[in-house]
Amino acid sequence: MNNTISPLAFVSPDAKLGEGVTIHPFAYVDKDVVIGNNCTIMPYASVLSGTRMGNGNQIYQGAVLGATPQDFTFHGDESFLEIGNDNVFREGVLVSRSSHAGGKTVIGNKNFLMEGVHVCHDSRIADHCVIGIKTLVSGNSIIDSHAILSSMVIMFQDTHVGEWSMVRGGARFKKDVPPFVVTTANPTSYYGVNVKVLEYNKFPEKVIKHIAHAYEIIYHAKVSVTDALIRVEEEVPMSDEIRSLVKFIRSSGKGIV
Repeated sequence: MNNTISPLAFVSPDAKLGEGVTIHPFAYVDKDVVIGNNCTIMPYASVLSGTRMGNGNQIYQGAVLGATPQDFTFHGDESFLEIGNDNVFREGVLVSRSSHAGGKTVIGNKNFLMEGVHVCHDSRIADHCVIGIKTLVSGNSIIDSHAILSSMVIMFQDTHVGEWSMVRGGARFKKDVPPFVVTTANPTSYYGVNVKVLEYNKFPEKVIKHIAHAYEIIYHAKVSVTDALIRVEEEVPMSDEIRSLVKFIRSSGKGIV
């Protein structure tokens, strides 16, 4: 295998490495680890037991992947951290594996986790997400694709952030953030539709207007969320995006911000 492994790094003989892997001095790769092709492990980064990593991932200094869950219900069972392809884990990122036997924390593809991010046990981050500096993603949380969490956000346990949404810096939230929106900081609440990001990513103008119309009903019609969703289905032209936001809100266990 065409790998570059410093003699000053520790790599367990039980770890499975793909091709083109670079492991810098003082990095630590534990037993029962799988690392795909063309990954880079920087100095003082740790990839711990139970981690399964795809291709093209970059692990920066001091990051810890597959950490033991910080959860008092965890009793040492075998569990996993599953990572896809082309993710960036910057300095000091900490991602825990699952608290449950056979369970897994999941990081998808092409995500960027900035310095000091903490992703707790059993959380799931989809694809193309940006998680800002020192943001905390508490246990059993879900972040859908293309979401942005700015710096120093606190996402409480069991919450859900919808696709294409943006949570502003310093926000703390215990309810779900629906798709396609921007939230204010504290108190965390609906600010508007994430128009600039949607436009940049070539969403049709009429779809953006329909999303805005839907949220105008949901947040400003002064009716219950249940009745608001019925009105959305009756009044707003249907599309994949409208179906997505209706399904998200209707299935929210915590309620929306």
